[in-house]
Amino acid sequence: MDIFTKAKELGELISTSDEMTNYKKWEASLERDHKARAILREYQSLQSEMVRAAHEDKDKSVLDDIKERLITKFDEVNSYEVTRNYIESKDKLDRLIKKVNDVLIYSISGEESCSSNKCSSCSGCGNKSST
Repeated sequence: MDIFTKAKELGELISTSDEMTNYKKWEASLERDHKARAILREYQSLQSEMVRAAHEDKDKSVLDDIKERLITKFDEVNSYEVTRNYIESKDKLDRLIKKVNDVLIYSISGEESCSSNKCSSCSGCGNKSST
């Protein structure tokens, strides 16, 4: 049993998964839809603007203004079918790949990887839940 053969098999299974099929469908829709691409570009630009403003310690009123524009653009992203479905399908694919990675980590180390319950399930990163 060759490790690279198994990795290739895993890659092929992921490439034919429902998550990947759905993601590719919505990615192609996004590529064909100029409005959808513009909406996402504007949203990403606002995210960058917010990060930059926060790093530069901009005034609270500036941050509040960017936040309001970001919320409005986020609503637009979620109300437009192509962008909403693209983001949802990407999120589902990312979660699948994370789960696969978690299984690999567990198989290699015998320890659960960090999870959404504030790392109470692992000893790897040192962050303990504050419950």
